[in-house]
Amino acid sequence: MPEQKFWNHPPQIIQWDTTSLCNLNCRHCRASNLDQTTHALSYDQAINMLRQADELAPGAALAMAGGEPLMRADLRQVLDYINGKLTLSVELLTNATLIDDSNIEWLTELVHGFNVSMEGASANIHDQIRGDGSFKRTLSALDLLVKHDVSLAVRMTYFGQEEDEVERLLRLIHAHGVKNFNFRYVVPVGNACGASINPLQHERLSRFLWDLGQHLQMTIGFSDPFPELLVNPNRRQEVEGNDKLHSGVAVTGCSVAFSLLYINPQGMVQFCPYFPVEVESVLDKPLTDIWYDNEKFNLFRYSRTFLKGRCGSCEYKHACGGCRGAAYALGDYLGEDPRCWMNLGETNFLESRPFEGT
Repeated sequence: MPEQKFWNHPPQIIQWDTTSLCNLNCRHCRASNLDQTTHALSYDQAINMLRQADELAPGAALAMAGGEPLMRADLRQVLDYINGKLTLSVELLTNATLIDDSNIEWLTELVHGFNVSMEGASANIHDQIRGDGSFKRTLSALDLLVKHDVSLAVRMTYFGQEEDEVERLLRLIHAHGVKNFNFRYVVPVGNACGASINPLQHERLSRFLWDLGQHLQMTIGFSDPFPELLVNPNRRQEVEGNDKLHSGVAVTGCSVAFSLLYINPQGMVQFCPYFPVEVESVLDKPLTDIWYDNEKFNLFRYSRTFLKGRCGSCEYKHACGGCRGAAYALGDYLGEDPRCWMNLGETNFLESRPFEGT
């Protein structure tokens, strides 16, 4: 009789940072933590890792990131192998500055979805954050991707731009035909270590974005579990009607060790890109054994019970859990997520900026 495992759910998302290299050096980049002195997985090592990932989680979403994934010299060959041999569905997380007429055809043939990073609606703002000329190249790539009718989202990280810049960017990409927008309030890691955090501002921006997105008939998503829960009424209704999420029998929200498997460029499994706790290397142990049997993963799967501060007392801790990377960045991975506005007191819902509907 096979041994009964404590955890028997495969990951739904596998994020692989394909390379530590990047053509930009963004002011808020979490990937500045990546090791740039050690070689990334070779082609053969990467293919072996991807075969294991496909066996572990057939049909899972494979988010290929970096660094900048287009800086990986054999990216096309890796994508060819995935499409010909595996069941993984590929999404490219990219700054898009290297997407142009020379590679758009094979990229849109081999990649199932694109998640493009932008931080401003003009070169004046965007280039200050991501580098000179990046705005023009990214916007040109967006137009190419829209023209090729691919699955496409723009992702913005907010870390001190003028609040109106969020609206300007949403309206800009809407005018260029992009229908999906993903918002993240800065996690203070990497280049953003020590970034200013204001949970009331986070709430204000999230609620405004949701309302404006409905007006523009765009899909608005949030990279953290609590704005999705507190702003999206559909998600709130799902949670309110699920007794298992209130009792802790089921867990959603923060995906570390539950639905996300993250692998860094050298093949080291870590908790997540924003929570750089090393687990084990795919060069030392089969990926299936790491996912199901690693002690760090299995201990973390119990962690919602021991959360502290506002996260620990929150009625939604099993449905959300906050961002453990944000808590870890401030010294205690079991602490509260400092960016969440839940349980701040009566004023937390009084400063929301109303959407005017224009």
